[in-house]
Amino acid sequence: MKRTIALSLVVPTLVLVGWVGCSSTDDTVFAPGPPDSGSDVSKGGAAGQAGKAGQAGQAGTAAGGEGGSAGQGEGGSAGTGAAGEGGSSLGGSGGEPQDALPEVDFTYDAPPEVAAEACATANVEAKLKPLDMYFMIDRSGSMSGPPWTQQANALAAFWNDPASAGITAALRFFPQKDTCGGVDSTCSGNTYVTPQVAWGLLPGNAAALNGAVNATSPTACTPTQEALNGVLKGSKQRQIQQPGHVVVAVLVSDGEPCCTDCPVETASGLGQIAADFFNGTPSVRTFTLYVASVASAVMTSIAQGGGTNQSYDATNTQNFIAALKAIQGSAIPCDFDMPVPDGGSVDPAQVKLEYQGQPITPVSGQAQCGANGGWYFDNQTDPKKIFLCPATCNLLKADPNAKVNISLGCLGT
Repeated sequence: MKRTIALSLVVPTLVLVGWVGCSSTDDTVFAPGPPDSGSDVSKGGAAGQAGKAGQAGQAGTAAGGEGGSAGQGEGGSAGTGAAGEGGSSLGGSGGEPQDALPEVDFTYDAPPEVAAEACATANVEAKLKPLDMYFMIDRSGSMSGPPWTQQANALAAFWNDPASAGITAALRFFPQKDTCGGVDSTCSGNTYVTPQVAWGLLPGNAAALNGAVNATSPTACTPTQEALNGVLKGSKQRQIQQPGHVVVAVLVSDGEPCCTDCPVETASGLGQIAADFFNGTPSVRTFTLYVASVASAVMTSIAQGGGTNQSYDATNTQNFIAALKAIQGSAIPCDFDMPVPDGGSVDPAQVKLEYQGQPITPVSGQAQCGANGGWYFDNQTDPKKIFLCPATCNLLKADPNAKVNISLGCLGT
């Protein structure tokens, strides 16, 4: 996500003008005190009074009260401040400046319109995560004839569809051998990890994918465990390499496992393999399509273990295409991580979302999502995720360049 931080700070300027005026409207006469009392700072209060006539403080150069030469006799000739209680022979300690200008405590409250502008804001540009699909296609002997043709046509239509632009696709067929039996005794699928047609963006990669299908002929048996292990290991490897993508495994078959060399051939056993990868780190989901009804039970078990709940009917070309589009729609999650600014706290009530310059309406939860769409938090007071309502989600998925602007409002301290 691209993040921009904008700081708008209005600082009002306070100018404090201090005017110190030393004058007296009354004629005060000061009596000189003992000469040795001038060094007693604790008695300087009286001298401070003498400081009302600042000239007297400056003029207190004489110890005996003669110091009025500079003060013109207005206060320096008298003694208690300048030469007695507060002043030494140096005189002016009686007129300490802090008494002339007392300390001032004040509080400044910015006007509301100023306070509203004095804040930092953050905007984040978010996109739906890109989708990567690893196709593992059954080429066993039972796929000969119409099943293979229907499958080839459906795959070509999906890979060339402009709506598939932005998907990264890879492809491999199973079995690898033209004879029955696994590549190794455990049907580990290790030789299936690397795709036959490498990962590439659609529609650019469509030509290589279609070319591989057209160059392949159905034969041999159905080592489902080997194929499942391989496509899941390859998808997991891809997910580790591309943590910002959503990587899914897509398994297509027309029949039940029929490779006696593989240790696992039951529906429940294959479902457990898919569950292990779905519950692993990183998690990988398995989508399945059955080209013949006989494969429905085993493919459903794999899908349920792999976190996708159901297998898709692909028994004809139109169903096959519809199934692939449904997988595309459900594979991409419509949520964003709640942005965390570099500094400051977020008030969830100030968060706003926009798509193509238009606001997306916030709702309080999934149950409040309607035909007009919207968005909501996973937690209203301490959100970690932002979810899009289905209508808004579908709108964004139809736009391969969709971007959502997330405004975090005024950041607190």
